Amino acid sequence: MTSHLNFFVPFQSAAAWHENQLTRALLVVLRYSPMAHQAWLHFVSAGCSLQSLPPAEFATQRQRVVTEQEPLPDGDAIPGISVWLAPDAKQVNATFEVSDRQQVLDAIITYGSELVVVVENKINWCEPTEQPHRINLHGAPVKFEDQPRSVRWQDVLAMLSDLVDRNLVHGAERLVIGDFLDFVEEHFPNIGPYSTISRCGNNRFRLERRLDAIQGLAVGGEEGKGLGWRDFNCTPKIFMAWLGYPSDTAVVSLRMYPADTLGQARALFSDPASVRDLIALRSQGWRVESNFHWGFMAGGYAWASSPCSIEKYCAYWVENIRQSRELTRSEWEGYLATLQDDRILDASGKEAFDREFTASQRQKAHPRPGLFCEYTWPLLEAAGLDARGLFVNAVRSRIDQMLIALRAPTLGTG
Repeated sequence: MTSHLNFFVPFQSAAAWHENQLTRALLVVLRYSPMAHQAWLHFVSAGCSLQSLPPAEFATQRQRVVTEQEPLPDGDAIPGISVWLAPDAKQVNATFEVSDRQQVLDAIITYGSELVVVVENKINWCEPTEQPHRINLHGAPVKFEDQPRSVRWQDVLAMLSDLVDRNLVHGAERLVIGDFLDFVEEHFPNIGPYSTISRCGNNRFRLERRLDAIQGLAVGGEEGKGLGWRDFNCTPKIFMAWLGYPSDTAVVSLRMYPADTLGQARALFSDPASVRDLIALRSQGWRVESNFHWGFMAGGYAWASSPCSIEKYCAYWVENIRQSRELTRSEWEGYLATLQDDRILDASGKEAFDREFTASQRQKAHPRPGLFCEYTWPLLEAAGLDARGLFVNAVRSRIDQMLIALRAPTLGTG
């Protein structure tokens, strides 16, 4: 063991938020907490048990995998496991190879001549680097497994939290783990667990990742334009939905956007019964508002508010959607005047259009008479549902309400 793993010895001059400090802190926890050490071993190799291995020796920031070892019989080698430890760590697909590269290993845990574990630690979201599969042995008799193991920081931290929350550790062992979790929350908050909303604490980044995971489970897919977004292909009336945590709120928001393009609008407003049922969702807790904007190629621009009720807005487009089409520059002024005269758009709509289109080099634009639909849960309610494993179904149920109104297959039957 190097002196850096003594609890009371400062570790060089690195700042508290440096990833080397996190590595050292983790090794301190493993050294002082047998329960944490055994749980860590389960991530590294499920078949390993601490009681059947020789006492562990810990080192950090060292070049050599092994410095001293007992003589081994000819032909024998120490089994080795290389670990890629990172937030949402992806599987390392490269095969292990002996390298002559210059290296400084983040962590080395040696169990006599029976096992050595080398850890490459990262605190940012990135693809696996070459470090976990290219290691300089410096001639040591170590045989690493062909495939490095990937371990997620979120899982490690959730495991440590569980040890404390379930009273599986006590006394000084409990205090060491608690101090470590406090240290991570203060200096590395983004790598913390997000297996439930409650575990995200007040960290928006983790909460957004949790809601993204819930949305993926609810919809049953991963396609979308960013965190919380998921695409649909079950109906031409709507394309996407978002589950997230809006700024300056204490709610979780599910937002869906029927008629978000001219094609979707034609499909929706050509079906008055769907429009009627969609508006009726307000009686089930949904907010339904106009979401008019303009399209050019694949992009949306110049969002505008409507001074009329949602009933009048939808009735207008039910009546006029068949005549709606892409407009050339010479048609813009007259079309905008008609929308204002019919009280479908207010004056700010023309101002936004002029900024995005009239003052640009664009020659065509098409109206997108969309709708904005939102269902919200108070954050505490969502956290309670999530803690009981019920929030995914709650989100799926609300999405299905929208799909039923749109005469589309539900997520359960699509």
